[in-house]
Amino acid sequence: MGKIQNIVNHLHDRGSKRPIPYNHRKTIIASSSNCSHLTENNLPIPSSYNKIFASAWTDTDHVVVGTKCNKLLEINVQSGAKREIPLMRSAYPREVPDQSAGIHAIAMNPSRSFLATGGHNVNDLALYTMPDFQPYAVGEFHQSWLFGISWINDFMLCTGARDGNVCLWTIFDVEGFSTYVPDCGIYRKTPIEILKNDGIERIRDTHFNPYCERLGSIGYGSVEAKMCILDVRRPLTNRVIKLPQKNENIVVTGHDSSPLFAVGSLHHLMLVDDRDPDTTDITSVKILEPAQGIRSLSFQGDIITIGACRTSLMFYDVRNRKYVHDHDNKPVMRTLRYGYVADNWDWHIHRYSFLPPSTSDVMSIMTHCYDDSGLRLFAAGGPLPLELTGNYAAIWE
Repeated sequence: MGKIQNIVNHLHDRGSKRPIPYNHRKTIIASSSNCSHLTENNLPIPSSYNKIFASAWTDTDHVVVGTKCNKLLEINVQSGAKREIPLMRSAYPREVPDQSAGIHAIAMNPSRSFLATGGHNVNDLALYTMPDFQPYAVGEFHQSWLFGISWINDFMLCTGARDGNVCLWTIFDVEGFSTYVPDCGIYRKTPIEILKNDGIERIRDTHFNPYCERLGSIGYGSVEAKMCILDVRRPLTNRVIKLPQKNENIVVTGHDSSPLFAVGSLHHLMLVDDRDPDTTDITSVKILEPAQGIRSLSFQGDIITIGACRTSLMFYDVRNRKYVHDHDNKPVMRTLRYGYVADNWDWHIHRYSFLPPSTSDVMSIMTHCYDDSGLRLFAAGGPLPLELTGNYAAIWE
C-alpha cells in the first residue's frame, strides 16, 4: 500500500507542477440577459443511433458522442458530417456483458492530448491519443458498466462503475500497472489505486473538482443515496455522506472556483457545499415544472445549466440562489423542438397510455457541454423511457 501511495503522490505532484491551460470559460450564454435568447440549431443524427449519453468538444468544430447502442461518433457541428470511431478491444478480451449499457462517459484531459471513454466491453476504460483518435490503452478492472470518468490532471484520471468501485489510473507506463502488447499496439492497464466507498454498492457518476482537489462520486447503498467525497491530496482520505433526495441521482458536477458540487435527481437539484468537511452543507432546490429527471449538469461560472426531460434546459444561479429569469421576470426554460423517436409499437403504447402525445415531452437532454468560448452549447440525448428508441442533438447559441 505504501508503494502505491508513493506512486499516486508522485504522479499527482507531477501533474500539479506542469503548467496546464485550464479552460476558464466565459459566462456569455449562461447569463440572465442571454440564455432566454438561445436558438436551437438541429444536428440530425441517423436513426440507427439510439440515445446519446455522453459528449465532449474535441476542437472548435467537432464534438464526439457516445450512445446507448455502444457507438462512438464524431460530429462536425459546422458541416454536419459524421464518422464512427472504432471502439477499442482488449488484447485479452473479457466476456462482454449480455446487456450493453452503452457509452455513458467521455472526458478529455486538460491539454486535450488524451480522450477517455468506454470500450467495446462496456466495463472497460478506453484511452485514445488526440486529435487523431489513435488507440493507446484499455483499462481492465471494473466488473460492471462504466458510468463516470473524470481527469484529475493531465496524467491521472478516475472512473466509477456500477460495481461500486472508483479507480485511479495513469497514462504513464508504470511497472506493475501497465503492459504493452506489441501485437495490438496498445497498453493493457490496471488501476494504480482502488478507492474505498464505504456503503456505496453502485457508483452512478464521478467528478473531480479542481479547485478543492476533491473527487465527488454519487451512488447507492442498499436503500440510501450517498455521495463519497475523496481528497486526492496526501494522504488519500474519503467521507461518505447521505443525500436527502433518493430518486434517480445519476449526475454530479463541480464548480471551477469553489468547493461546491451539484447533484441531479428526479425532482431536485442538490448543492453540496464542502467548504467545511466537518459540516458539509446540502441544499435541495426543486426543479421547475413540468421538467423532471435531471440527466446532465454543468457549471459555467456561477450558473448551472440543467438538462432534463420535458423541459430541456434550465439555468440556476448559485450566487443568488434562484433560477435565471428573463426580462419578464419568468424563469428561463428552453424546450427543444427537434428530436427523433422511432415510430414503433412501444412508442404508440407509451404515447397513448402513459405520456402526452408530443415528442418533446419524452425527450431528455442526457448530455451537454460548452465550447471553449462559452458561446455554443452542444446538447444531446433521446427519449427517456427505456423501451423507446431515438436520438436528439443540437447546438444552442
